[in-house]
Amino acid sequence: MGMIKKKPYYFSDSSVASDTIIAFVMGGISLAIELASVVISFATLGHVPDIFGTLYLCAFILSVVGEIFAWLGNKAQEGGVKGKRVSIALNILTMLVPIWILLRGL
Repeated sequence: MGMIKKKPYYFSDSSVASDTIIAFVMGGISLAIELASVVISFATLGHVPDIFGTLYLCAFILSVVGEIFAWLGNKAQEGGVKGKRVSIALNILTMLVPIWILLRGL
């Protein structure tokens, strides 16, 4: 007979996975940069400084790294499932917005 190893079940009401927090922060910063860039672009009728394009690309890279941290946080034992799912969705949103704007040609 083989030995069956059971995975222990952890109760964690108040703790949050640190990877999930990092993913939230990266997604929030990325979303703020993207929104600021789009608002400035519309306010100046497309005549924005070059730094906003660089910041926009940095925000995209930040959201990709945030998505990696979100998936790592999803595999962690501590933390609730809702926070993990929201961090994944936030970073996917912040990755899709630049792709959509690029394909749309705005």
